[in-house]
Amino acid sequence: MRATPPGALSAESFLRHYGLSTPEGVALMCVAEALLRIPDAATADALLREKFSQGDWAPASDDSLLASAADWALLLTGKLARWHDEPSPLKHMVARLGEPVVRAAVRQAMRILAEQFVLAETIEEAVRRGATRAPYVHSYDMLGEAARTAADATRYMELYSHAIRTVRAPDTLSIKLSALHPRFEEAKRSRVMSELLPCLKELAGLATARGVGYTIDAEESERLELTLDLHAALADEFTPGLAVQAYQKRALPVCEWLVELGRKAKRRLPIRLVKGAYWDSEVKRAQQLGMADYPVFSRKAATDLSYVACATRLLDAPEAIYPAFATHNCRTVATILEIGRGREFEFQKLVGMGDALYEALLAERKVTVRMYAPVGSFTDLLPYLVRRMLENGANTSFVHQIADPEVSLTALVADPLAALPEPYRPNERIPLPRNLYPDRLNSLGLDLSRRDVLDALHRKIATDRRLMPVAETGAAELQAAIGRASQAFERWSRVPGGVRAAYLETAAELLEGRIAELVSLIVREGGRTYADAVAEVREAADFCRYYALQARRHFAEATVLPGPAGERNELELHGRGVFACISPWNFPLAIFTGQIAAALAAGNAVIAKPAEQTPRVALRAIEILREAGIPADALIAAIGHGERVGAPLVADPRIAGVAFTGSVETAKGINAALAAREGPIVPLIAETGGVNAMLVDSSALPEQVVDDTIISAFQSAGQRCSAQRLLFVDEGAAPRILQLLAGALAELRVGDPAEPDTDIGPIIDAAAQAALAAHIEKLRRAAKLIGEAPAPAAKGHFIVPIAFQLPLEQLPRTEVFGPVLHVCTYRRAELPAVLRWLRETGYGLTLGIHSRIQSFVDDVVSATRVGNTYVNRSMIGAVVGVQPFGGEGLSGTGPKAGGPHYMLRFATERTLTVNTAAIGGVTELLTQARDQRAS
Repeated sequence: MRATPPGALSAESFLRHYGLSTPEGVALMCVAEALLRIPDAATADALLREKFSQGDWAPASDDSLLASAADWALLLTGKLARWHDEPSPLKHMVARLGEPVVRAAVRQAMRILAEQFVLAETIEEAVRRGATRAPYVHSYDMLGEAARTAADATRYMELYSHAIRTVRAPDTLSIKLSALHPRFEEAKRSRVMSELLPCLKELAGLATARGVGYTIDAEESERLELTLDLHAALADEFTPGLAVQAYQKRALPVCEWLVELGRKAKRRLPIRLVKGAYWDSEVKRAQQLGMADYPVFSRKAATDLSYVACATRLLDAPEAIYPAFATHNCRTVATILEIGRGREFEFQKLVGMGDALYEALLAERKVTVRMYAPVGSFTDLLPYLVRRMLENGANTSFVHQIADPEVSLTALVADPLAALPEPYRPNERIPLPRNLYPDRLNSLGLDLSRRDVLDALHRKIATDRRLMPVAETGAAELQAAIGRASQAFERWSRVPGGVRAAYLETAAELLEGRIAELVSLIVREGGRTYADAVAEVREAADFCRYYALQARRHFAEATVLPGPAGERNELELHGRGVFACISPWNFPLAIFTGQIAAALAAGNAVIAKPAEQTPRVALRAIEILREAGIPADALIAAIGHGERVGAPLVADPRIAGVAFTGSVETAKGINAALAAREGPIVPLIAETGGVNAMLVDSSALPEQVVDDTIISAFQSAGQRCSAQRLLFVDEGAAPRILQLLAGALAELRVGDPAEPDTDIGPIIDAAAQAALAAHIEKLRRAAKLIGEAPAPAAKGHFIVPIAFQLPLEQLPRTEVFGPVLHVCTYRRAELPAVLRWLRETGYGLTLGIHSRIQSFVDDVVSATRVGNTYVNRSMIGAVVGVQPFGGEGLSGTGPKAGGPHYMLRFATERTLTVNTAAIGGVTELLTQARDQRAS
């Protein structure tokens, strides 16, 4: 294979010349992913200038790529921003022709490159071309992203139906379930079974009538159980195929299950065995969600071994399984040929990849080889192309290694079993999610893609008792509590920092151990959904561990400072006294615990006042902290309304500092109250809200923008200080984005958060609901409605997620605390005005940016003053110690919660200077002099 020259635009050729570890490979992937969807010339030119301004685009020595139109066009743009530094006839031609010609050339280059990996743009043309590629047979894949809207799902249903009517046996069709339903996820199981299953049965019936096979494609691991159940339901009547991913640790049990299913159904089920294409995202998801382990193997050799084990099991059940082995690895092919002697099976490959391997195989043996053939437009192809290139461009992939002459042939065909450590252990370079951070544990989460986990939580919430009333703290009781806390401070502040840290680490373990109980309480009292409640418990545990780490780092012992000989200088941090920690209802556990943990870790006593709407979560958190070892009088709750309890608490001169999260109006009131007090000036640590915006240029991926906007603007019913309130979209990208946004809103379920399929829970109380309803009514009269979620059947304080389009001058300049999104389109030339408008609001909490052009990102970041900026992702869900959270201006005082400077604001500094020379000279100098004489 290595001696066979690759095709001019094969994957092997691409990787040989533009490896993904090089700037050129990364640039090409970015251009391939974004260029063809950009509607305007200015953005396209900006993308090309940026991505091709670095790297070496010199011709390849063998001229194989140079001969292609794609490579010639890329050479035209090589070092485009600096072409004048390297005079050449080619560069002079670029200068003479100008950027429009270059842009057209690169667009054509991307199309030519894409043509190597897609069979055709229509199924009719694909079938015609497939017929000319004997002896290969084909499995056609209708390209596209997962459906976000019902309209998307309907369109894919029509595409699949039409394809089945067009394809002829022995060719088959591949079906992506997430393309056929906009909410293909475990939490929506009931809806998926009632809506998607009938569609699949319709397709299966049509395919069976025409004698055309079909295979359900494998997707992310969180969809596996739902996929298997849909496949099993089809197998009662039809003979559905299924793809199995060998990199999943459940792969072999899945194969066993499928064998039993085939035997029970008395059908020979077509099973496609693949290595897997989502490894990087599977690892990242497990880390983000705090899973106990990864769903995939962390060693490539383990995946290879899993593949062989699965293949063996599938081949051993010919009465139940017709196996197909998708691979571009010559050792895997040889292994299958050996263990499959005398058995019926086929190989599969991707169009444009593995050509040399299978040409050599077909020249030697009579085997069936099926091409997995993408069909669709070039814009639909590009995300697929990038995924395939990333998958095969990984350093450990066979396609990458066969293109790398530095990898020996012996290493290429090495036994994967020999490459594994004995005894087996995971890849040390990829720590388990629990050990993600080098200096503390990552919090444990719950896998809400598992039906047993969802069902257990649902039962827990349903059986827990009704919420019992909580008595308000009276005035005398509050005064007595502050007195007890003041006395406790003297004792607690002398507890060593390391001991205080150990208490907090114990609290983190207790929080995780009671996650189901706490989730139930947060859902019932705070009206939060399952996912929000799980994230709260995890964040509370993260706060405890992170501030424990900071206590050991800064409070365990004095810092010795440099100074003159004969003198010792030390700096120590100490608690200030009694801190008032005033937390909001929207994060009744996480923010409440975070404020307390920081204050306690710094050596303060705490009077904790939770929001009057969520006192029960707060009281349970205090019980857990006390169980962990925090003295009862060092942590005391003050329950009640802000004016009756919060105001006298802040006004008490025994309070040495205030940590507050809430509205800017309340923060200003606290600041004024502290300033009016007699006695010392005390610190106020305030985290307030924001008029948070996401800015999107025309290079952004519309589907990603809408996914992140749905999360950022509407998760938690928009009741987060970090939530997105504004969406600024480049007018060239706006039509598609707004269409997707409207459709995605229609798929959201608003209702009782105790139900696992609820996306959006209630507004916290009637007053907040009424204020939001009044704002929405004004927008209905003055703005253009983009879309809204369906009204809930349940009764309660609900506001459905909704989006309106307004001109810049009509956008709200204050925070609208709920699931209301204000959308504004802009021209590229108007970007400075948009950024100036954002600055002038005075808020600076969170900002989202979606763009594939770094210069756009840099321009936005430099022109704004924002505490937390997120690029090409959602703009909520800051992680403790990873994305320290807090704003500036009207959005807070800082320091950032969950950051290295936060605890310092809870402390006071003391310096100790000792004249060590007073006891008989500068001993360190005398010692140095003696050492010099001795030497």
